[in-house]
Amino acid sequence: SGHYVDSIGSSSQIQCLPGSYNPNSGSITSSDCIVADIGHIVENPASSEQSPCEAGYYQPATGQIFCLEALSGSYVSDIGANAEEDCSPGNYQPERGQSECLEADAGHYVDQSGQSSQTACSAGTYQVTTGQDGCDNADAGYYVPTTGQSTQTACLAGTYNPSTGSTSSSACGDADAGYYVPTTAQSSQTACSAGTYQALTGQSSCDDADAGYFVNQTTQTNQ
Repeated sequence: SGHYVDSIGSSSQIQCLPGSYNPNSGSITSSDCIVADIGHIVENPASSEQSPCEAGYYQPATGQIFCLEALSGSYVSDIGANAEEDCSPGNYQPERGQSECLEADAGHYVDQSGQSSQTACSAGTYQVTTGQDGCDNADAGYYVPTTGQSTQTACLAGTYNPSTGSTSSSACGDADAGYYVPTTAQSSQTACSAGTYQALTGQSSCDDADAGYFVNQTTQTNQ
């Protein structure tokens, strides 16, 4: 096997060339040497079998002596493959010759296929889960001050933010006098009700009118 003899009276046999093989004995012609299939190789002469490309490698042509490694941004998951596959959005691969892609980390994203790196979410955006192709804007009542974040930061009680995608705590404005913000992560302020007032800004509650005083309207700053 792996050889042939093509003439009568020969004192030696002829090896099948690299890129071909012959599993049979007693062959009489070079055409008995079989060309390696796609996804397979024959590295050495006189071979009796072909070898499949390993995972991470591929070969699109027949009669080859080596496999091609998957490029960064791509992968080959099976043995005997004839093509590489691009990493899908949300995934990436920085190395060559790999059998799988990596999921984008939380706080990061990959928005296109065939990528070799992930991208950090920009300030004002965040991403809680892995393997995503985009980031979420900070909600109203929140902000995200730095890149690559997996969480957003809530505005403090006494402050509020009606906008999305904010990048700084300065986006959280103080409640006006006559208003309050009772809890964190609020997108609006609340008017002090009749019977209460608030003379200061940035407060989380209103003050009840004292004995001997009254407040007969909402949003009042004095009694």
